[in-house]
Amino acid sequence: MKDFIKTMKTLVETLEALDLIIQHEQTLLCSGRVNGVALQNITEQKSSLLTTVDYLDKQRREHDARLKQTAPYSRQPEIAAMWKAVVQLSEKLSALNRHNGMLLNKQIDYNTQAMAILGASQTQKLYGPNGQTSVSGQTVRKISV
Repeated sequence: MKDFIKTMKTLVETLEALDLIIQHEQTLLCSGRVNGVALQNITEQKSSLLTTVDYLDKQRREHDARLKQTAPYSRQPEIAAMWKAVVQLSEKLSALNRHNGMLLNKQIDYNTQAMAILGASQTQKLYGPNGQTSVSGQTVRKISV
């Protein structure tokens, strides 16, 4: 039973750490100028913490099977309180992560539009190879009288 309590405490602590990382990610995405290196670092931290959460949840389920118990652990108040924290944190993290996904998609759209504008300006030539202005491959000669 002590191992189970330790697993549950570690699960709650890991979810709390993930909460801080996702909040930091949201701050970064809302800053206006997204730092790609910082965002990559956050992504790696999130991935690591999610792997840990998955491992701890598998351990929890193994303990459940061995101890013949199931969530929400109503007969064990200490564990029930930790389970409630796990559920609440999971719901909060899901909502935050969904919101961050929307912010990230907006940033991607913004970058795509900026690249389209920059790409269009690079394909337009002001002067042709003969020094005359050209429009869509046709040389335009201006004659002044």
